[in-house]
Amino acid sequence: MVEEQAYSVTTDTITYVEYTALGKALYSMVSFVEGYDQHMLGMCMRAFELTLGLSQAQLSMMVTVSNMSRLGCCLIWGLLADKFKSNHVFSAGLLLMGMASIVLSSASQYISILFLRFIHGFAFACIYPVQQKIVAEEFSDPCSNLVFGIMQALNCIGSLLCAIITTRIAPKILLGYYGWRTSYLVLGYVWIIFGIAIVFGMTSEKCGNNGMCTAKPKTNMKEVIDGAFLAVFNCRTAGVSIFTLFVAETPMCAFSYMTIYLQYLGVSDTMAGVAVAATLIGGAVGSGVGGLIFKHIAEKYDRCGELCSGIAVLVIRLVVCVLFFVWRPPSGPLLWYHYVELSAFGGTLVTVGGVDRALLKKAIEEKCQGTAAAAIRTISGIASSLILFQVSAYLSEKVFGYVPSREPLETMQMAVKHRNAEALRQSMMYIILSGTILNVLCYITLICCLPSKKRQTSEEK
Repeated sequence: MVEEQAYSVTTDTITYVEYTALGKALYSMVSFVEGYDQHMLGMCMRAFELTLGLSQAQLSMMVTVSNMSRLGCCLIWGLLADKFKSNHVFSAGLLLMGMASIVLSSASQYISILFLRFIHGFAFACIYPVQQKIVAEEFSDPCSNLVFGIMQALNCIGSLLCAIITTRIAPKILLGYYGWRTSYLVLGYVWIIFGIAIVFGMTSEKCGNNGMCTAKPKTNMKEVIDGAFLAVFNCRTAGVSIFTLFVAETPMCAFSYMTIYLQYLGVSDTMAGVAVAATLIGGAVGSGVGGLIFKHIAEKYDRCGELCSGIAVLVIRLVVCVLFFVWRPPSGPLLWYHYVELSAFGGTLVTVGGVDRALLKKAIEEKCQGTAAAAIRTISGIASSLILFQVSAYLSEKVFGYVPSREPLETMQMAVKHRNAEALRQSMMYIILSGTILNVLCYITLICCLPSKKRQTSEEK
């Protein structure tokens, strides 16, 4: 019953916002800078160790604080996005993130860095729910697949540039400062420029289905909260989406070990970076093209077609995973087909934006999109951070026999190298395979949750 109510609201009574071309470009390009920013910390870890003398425990705590604040504070920004104008909330978050990045560029005390990482993560949390709200306000259901796909493609491109640029300059002296300090300083100013531009470049009025423009109605905060949590916990689609987004994190959780896996195989740092770049390029191309394909499928077959297409993409991911890890796994330098397989694997990540976020948008009322999306993101994100990485570490060390070592790879015994490489190979393979199979089951469940009238409409078309 709740499912049918949510669907009728998002298709029949919703009014849309029309942003200018500049406004569309601004909130889309935020995804590009987001991709760059979210990988900055990982790319600067070695530089922090060298220049600040931080231990592995301190670096791990820094990552944990950043991730937990980014995920835990998402709900606050979702509430603000549903209550106030999206561009004002978006701008506030980006301005705060820019200021935190600038101050972080000059910080040296560990406690100060931890506090600034928390503030940065708190501000960073605004991007996901506010973008979800903006897309829900502006685009009809079929178009949202393409928009989310483009955003994910831009995110992948930003991540790629961060991997190429920041890794090289972070420990070096640049403009009189360490490269990581200069990077955070420049990034902070970029966020501030975006924050200011969004205030003035995304002003708009609502345009209803009849073409008349009306002011954005005020929404009671209690109504937003009640509606959002009702949509999350009483709507079958949203409930399954929590678990879907959770298992969707498994490929990236496993892929975080790819670089060290390749290094154990004897692949140089440069070529390991090329392998990561190939995956990100595949993700960018796949997200853009896949989003366009999902858009056309959604126009013709609606949600049932989207989910079936998503299942097809996940089957491709299963095949690619088996080819890379089982058929002819790397046994030294990567060959050309390994790069093709990695690119194809990256392309299959289109389901996160092209299917998951688009379906979430269709299952929730427009007035509580930000809050509900933030709640789902918070639950699934924290669960994946606390569970998936622990499971991955347990599999590699306790099940498959990974041996932690501080010895340089150049002098490490060959038997230890092979053992660790094999342990990482098996743990990555099983995590990706199990996560992808669970993702397929989630999509099948979502197909079964579709309202009967919607399935009939799809069959008639």
